[in-house]
Amino acid sequence: MKNLFILISIFTSMSVSAATPITKENYVIAETDWYFSGVQKKAGVNTWMHDDPVSKDNQQVIRSNRDVVYSIAIVDVSEGATFTVPKSDEFQLIQIIDEAHLFHQVVLNGESLHVSAEDIVGEYVYLLGRTRDNGDLTDTKARQAKLNFEAKANRPYPAKGFAEKDVAAFREMLVNEINSGKVKVTGNNAFGKTLQDVDPHSYLYAAAYGWGGLPMTTAQYVPVQVKSNGCQRWTLPKADLDWENMGFMSATFYGADGWIKEDDFYISHLDMEKTKDTLSFTTNCLKGPSNATVENGGNFLVRMYLPKDPAAVKKTAQMISLIKGVDKKQ
Repeated sequence: MKNLFILISIFTSMSVSAATPITKENYVIAETDWYFSGVQKKAGVNTWMHDDPVSKDNQQVIRSNRDVVYSIAIVDVSEGATFTVPKSDEFQLIQIIDEAHLFHQVVLNGESLHVSAEDIVGEYVYLLGRTRDNGDLTDTKARQAKLNFEAKANRPYPAKGFAEKDVAAFREMLVNEINSGKVKVTGNNAFGKTLQDVDPHSYLYAAAYGWGGLPMTTAQYVPVQVKSNGCQRWTLPKADLDWENMGFMSATFYGADGWIKEDDFYISHLDMEKTKDTLSFTTNCLKGPSNATVENGGNFLVRMYLPKDPAAVKKTAQMISLIKGVDKKQ
């Protein structure tokens, strides 16, 4: 952690007249800086951006999630800040990410958390608020607006001197390595509080494939490749989630680059075909609530929220990672 802080301090103090070269050693910091700098340009520091539901035309982060509406901010915690999620009957949280794509502390319904620079790498944090979209947009937006933070400092975020085109090119290279099958990555050991809490390989590749993912105690993710543009059926084991207290599963479909390309890109577990132990849906079949359109070479991300037993859900995730689509006549 100390070495990361020193590295970030060096980048912050460097002149931005020449772009800093990107390597595997600094890519995660560069990718994180890309996200922080984007918010600084759009809204500045200590200001919420409450987004509308994710769609093909509205994507703020790679592999965006349609289950929720996002609220995004960067916050100066150099003199401390407190983050609060009001009590409600719907899934809602604030995820707090530091300048090294670490920390990943989650504030849930009815909770507050105080954070200072001593707790993190750097002096700023990125907030990813998630408010479950219950189908009533007016109610969803009203709950979204109640997310709160109070910060004592209010300095603009200083970019670290990476060129956006270099970040995008390095991200594409890492994502292509995953999509080609050259490397494998799982989300359950990629998002942790410190470097000691993550697997270095997953930490690197997950920053490209799914920056801003939640820690495995709150959610787990499984990327699955789609290798056909024909009609296929997919059957998943049902994860052991806290279903009675807002737990849920979903599948969201992306192009090979990780961005949404189609209008029918999302299937909630509520719309999947169900047995006691499985959930099923189709790709590239007849349009309907349990079907999604995805290009050959595209992929989908299975999300599993609020595991009862994170270790057991990790085993389910490993099973899902091996599943293949079964060709189906229309």
